[in-house]
Amino acid sequence: MKAPESGETWGILGGTFDPIHKGHLSLASDIKNIKKLDGILIVPSFLHPFKKEHLSASYEDRLAMTRLAAASLDVFVVSTIERDLNLPGYTLDTIKAIKNAYSDITFYFIIGADNIAQLPLWHNISEILKEIKIIVGKRPHFELNKIENDFSDSLEYIKTSEVDISSTEIKKYFYKKNLKNSKQFYTRMC
Repeated sequence: MKAPESGETWGILGGTFDPIHKGHLSLASDIKNIKKLDGILIVPSFLHPFKKEHLSASYEDRLAMTRLAAASLDVFVVSTIERDLNLPGYTLDTIKAIKNAYSDITFYFIIGADNIAQLPLWHNISEILKEIKIIVGKRPHFELNKIENDFSDSLEYIKTSEVDISSTEIKKYFYKKNLKNSKQFYTRMC
């Protein structure tokens, strides 16, 4: 897939992707189709400010898994902008860097409904909402109900397919089955 081009509209899907899975890809793909976006930038966290000690895989391994998952769909482009610019891992910094790199592109930031309750904890959420519109897609076991807060009107809710899988469940399966290599693990679960 090509990089974003002048005048296009793209989505940004950021995350630790520890590991990336079909739920992430389905969410982004559904939103791309519903919003008629030109593509999706997938941005694996380089230095996640809250999960540094809790990550199972290194950045390079998470990046490799993300590239492998995205390779089958030409609507996804994996971005290493957080690593390339040594960003601190805050969403606001990543969005500003992407918008600076692609100044003639309209962007939306994509999250799953499982992240709504955590939005008030995000670093400078009010600034993020000045920079970009957030689209919220359905996730299993989480409703798409608006949460009443200072920014609830800034979110767009879209009913997307539900893929009942999570990175946490994949890791639990991995450890339970004692799979020895990531390719075997990834092939089974993703």
